[in-house]
Amino acid sequence: MVEAIASGTGKIVNSVLDKGASFAIDLNARVGVRILEDEHGIMGNVNVTPIIKNIAENTLNLFGYDYGLEIEVESEIPSSVGLGDSEAISTATIMAVAGALAKKHGSVNELRIDKYMSEQFLIIDDKVVDKKRLIDLCTDLSMEFDRTCASFYGGFVISDNKKREILRRGEMESLHAVILIPKEKMRIDLDEIKLFQNEIEIMWDEALKGNLYSAMKLNTLIYGDKIAREMLKKGSLSVTVSFPSIIALVRDERKVGDVGNSVKREGAVLTRKMNNEGARVMVKPKKIVKIKEFLKLKGDEEFHLL
Repeated sequence: MVEAIASGTGKIVNSVLDKGASFAIDLNARVGVRILEDEHGIMGNVNVTPIIKNIAENTLNLFGYDYGLEIEVESEIPSSVGLGDSEAISTATIMAVAGALAKKHGSVNELRIDKYMSEQFLIIDDKVVDKKRLIDLCTDLSMEFDRTCASFYGGFVISDNKKREILRRGEMESLHAVILIPKEKMRIDLDEIKLFQNEIEIMWDEALKGNLYSAMKLNTLIYGDKIAREMLKKGSLSVTVSFPSIIALVRDERKVGDVGNSVKREGAVLTRKMNNEGARVMVKPKKIVKIKEFLKLKGDEEFHLL
């Protein structure tokens, strides 16, 4: 069985105006895939939903294969609390299916960019896999494009979700994330939120400029959450609402406990870190390739390795 993992996400800017911004957190979804050569259809454990089956089938179709698949899904990301569980599971599914095909009909490799940077890439049928085409398989309306991309690439992503375009992405600072999952979910009146349309545009523009922490604070103010202010008072660098969860970013490890304790009466508290590593297939690379060699590899068209 070939396994892949992808991370959960938090929001920098909530996607109200067809624009969004998200960052990856080291809460992982893990998906295992086994190719069944002599069978058709997809079978799996209780966590394999119709959406996941559809994404797996679409991934097979993208590469022109009609195998049966056995899928196993495990996730440590709390479900339906604004931490990107559906996007992470979908991303891990795509990578696991593509990884299984690469292992059978190509290879899983590593691009060594420099001494400190490397990137996994897949070859299927002698062609480098275009990662953007994999992302485009996540078209279900329940998934947000900015979350999907942040889970796929790691770090942060700012995007136009209507056009499905990444406008900016990069690595997050190595911060601690103190996540509050409230016992009582906030209620959002979308008609009321739309009254702040101009302010939301300003907030999104700040994120696009790279002022992520300011954009997060503005995001919190728009949603009027008092709990977030308590987390700021205890030493958080910034706080954002990833509806319904609230995420505080903390630089000083000594303050993590204080920030968490200040809100633990309000619900469950998780402590994690930012994740700059993208979704990946959990196999040893067949080959480590340097830039000059990589640029000579064949793709069926221009590929996007961001």
